[in-house]
Amino acid sequence: MTIQFEPPESRSDQEFKTMAIGMVAGAVPGIVIGLLLSIPWGNPAMWVSIAGAIGIILGLVVSTLVHRSRRKRRRQDA
Repeated sequence: MTIQFEPPESRSDQEFKTMAIGMVAGAVPGIVIGLLLSIPWGNPAMWVSIAGAIGIILGLVVSTLVHRSRRKRRRQDA
């Protein structure tokens, strides 16, 4: 069986990869923070949902900004 994975080569593939990494990087701390918030205040599902969503959004925004700044830097260097 052959492996069908191809590394991202186009600009949109690289941007999608960066955004996916950012969303995961934001979701993991958000879930942990949500679980910690649920200890004193209860209702873990609500806190994990709220904190996880905020983490995903922040990770997405930060990763998009980082990708844009890297792309600008590459254009200026070339």
